[in-house]
Order: sequence, then C-alpha cells, then structure tokens
Amino acid sequence: MCSLFRSSSVSRILLAFGMAVATASPVMMSIPASAQNAVPTLLTSTSKTTFSDIKADYWARPFIQAIVERNIIDGFADGTFRPNQPVKRAEFAVMLQKAFEQKRVRQLNAGGFKDVPPNYWAASAIKEAYETGFMPGYPANLFLPKQQVGKFEAIAALANGLGLTATAPTSNILNGYYTDAPIIPNYAADAVAAATQANLVVNYPNVKQLDPLEPLTRASAAALLYQALVWQERVEPLPGNITTANYVVGHAADASQNNLTTPHDVVTVTASNNSFSILTSLLKTAGLAVILQHPNNSLTIFAPTDEAFANLPEGTLEWLQQPENRETLIRILTYHVIPRKREMSELSVGKLKTFAGKPVNIQINSLTHQTTVNKAKIIQSNIQASNGIIHVINQVLIPPNINLSQK
Repeated sequence: MCSLFRSSSVSRILLAFGMAVATASPVMMSIPASAQNAVPTLLTSTSKTTFSDIKADYWARPFIQAIVERNIIDGFADGTFRPNQPVKRAEFAVMLQKAFEQKRVRQLNAGGFKDVPPNYWAASAIKEAYETGFMPGYPANLFLPKQQVGKFEAIAALANGLGLTATAPTSNILNGYYTDAPIIPNYAADAVAAATQANLVVNYPNVKQLDPLEPLTRASAAALLYQALVWQERVEPLPGNITTANYVVGHAADASQNNLTTPHDVVTVTASNNSFSILTSLLKTAGLAVILQHPNNSLTIFAPTDEAFANLPEGTLEWLQQPENRETLIRILTYHVIPRKREMSELSVGKLKTFAGKPVNIQINSLTHQTTVNKAKIIQSNIQASNGIIHVINQVLIPPNINLSQK
C-alpha cells in the first residue's frame, strides 16, 4: 500500500501533499433537520411464499422468494415454481413489465407485431418491452412470443433497457470473467459486458461459465431480475456471507481478473457512474482525488450515492464546498475510506479504523444478513477497481466529532 496512507493521522496524510488539516474540536453548524433517508426495500428469506419444488438449500431460492414477493414472477396453481422451465419471449416481456417502469425510447408501429394480436394475453407487456428498449423485434415485423429466450438475450435485454454501458474494453471484460466468452454472439457482446460490470449476471453452478446459448430458465430469470433491481437500488444486494451470493459474477473476482476487467482506480470508477457524481465532485474539491488515485493504494471505500448526499440537511452540501469548510469536508470524506481492499465477505462485526482517524462500526443482522456501516446500509457491494473496492451505501457517514445540526 502507498506509504502516504500508512499514517494514523489524516493531517499527516494530507500534509504530505501540502494540505494542512487541524485536529480541532467538534465542528458544528446550524442547519434544519432533514427527513429520514429513503431505504430500499429489503426482501428477506422469511417470505410466506413457498414452493414444493424449491428446497431450503436450492441455489436460487433467495432470488425466487424475493421476486415472487414483488409479484414479478408467479408460481403455479399446483404449488410449484418449476425453476428449470424455459422462459418464452412473451413471458419475459411480462416479467419486465412487472419489474420496471422505464421511459419509452421508441414507438411500436400502429399495427403492432403481426404475430401478436391486440387481444393476445401479453400484448401490452410486449409493446412496453419493445418501446422501453428492453426487447427487440424480428424481421418481417414479428416478435415470436412463443420462442424461448436465450440467457444471453435476457442479459442483453436488461442491459439495453436499463441503459448500461461498459467502462472497460468488452473483450477484456468477457474474457476475464467467462471461460466460454467466445460463444457469446458478437451483436450482444457489448450489452453482456455492461451487465457483467453492473453485477447483473448470475451463473450456477460455475460462476465463470455463462452458458449464453442455453435457454433462460425461470430460476435464472429470477436471479437476473433481482440483480437488476439491486443495480437500481430498489432492493438490497444478497448478503456476502450466503452461498447464493457466490454465483453473482464479480462477487469474488480474483486479482488478475480485476486487472483485466477494471483497469481504473477507485476515483475513476466512481466518476464513470452517474450515481456518484456528487461524491466525485467533493473528492476533487477536497483535493483527495489525486491521493485516492495512487496506483499503489489498497483501499475500501464506502461510497454514498447522490441520493444519500441529497438527504443531508438542507444547505449542507453548499456549506461543505466553501473554502473555509474544506477541513470538515476532508474529515467527512476520509471517514468513508478504510485501509486494505476488503470484499463484502471479509467484513465482520466490529470497528474498522478509517483514514479520518475515527472508526466506523460494522454490524451484520443475524436474520437478514444485512450489513450496515454505522447506520448506513450497504446496498451494492464489491465494485472492483485497480487499487481498491467500493461498497455503495445509502447514507453519508458523519464522524462523531462533527455535528451538522447545531452550533
């Protein structure tokens, strides 16, 4: 790790760059109290929905229960889920309609698809899946609603509909993560790479084998849709300490793989994601960006989303960006950074010292396995960078010696 980060004092770290930081008494300011932060829906394994063909140790059970609870995929009248049953294009369109509310990016022609009559059971879902950019049609104005969906097609559909783009070369991403990358159809490669970087892809039983040409099963559909909801911050990511999480691609990538797929440093990775525009701007304002970008670092960053910063008391962001308050900004930002790259599975209950000199408290709920940092929930984990790792949190962490509510 870079020697610049070995000091136990934030002041010493920043003095190395000519940045003097005082170790003054607690900082306080007068700002009106804010509303409570919005918390993503937590879907736990305590679901009342059970199926006779889904055993307690079934690999996709957490995904299935969560998706069924949200009424995105239904079970069958006989009490089964039929996890290995292939999904047809019409069925997948209905799943997409129930899962997402994306803006329309194109318009289906007035006559619609020739093979989808107006009274067809999935007609509205098919139209929406097409117009929101998730699913394409076929030549001759066909949709082929009864055709099975390939796994790669489902992954590409999610990437396209959610507007995902890769931040590294497509070939590097695919070859770094999948042993069968060469058989991914060329026209879907960019979309699959983008979905991979966004942690949407789930592979069972071998996380490195995509099986792109295999039919999408109902179990795999549940897994992909759940991970897409995680990316949207609408549900919690699976806890890193349960077996199912190991099938999420990128959850436990090795170092050589990370170098292939994520060549960028932690600051560049945050800058490439629209969810971290405020964090990136503040790092630059504080003069911390250049420090965190050092290639010899090994860091873990708990990264608040733009929404988390927006939920700070009114006027806080403007106050922190004033030159005279730069010291406080530095102390808050370094409170989100800990030494050493730590995967989600490496986080355990207890205190971890930050570069602000004050520790954060890690807690793991014994029932839901939800990991929290102080009171902030980790809503997405293991975003890889060349010199560290990023865990996304839904609240801004405030050091105990800083009070933003009173003078």
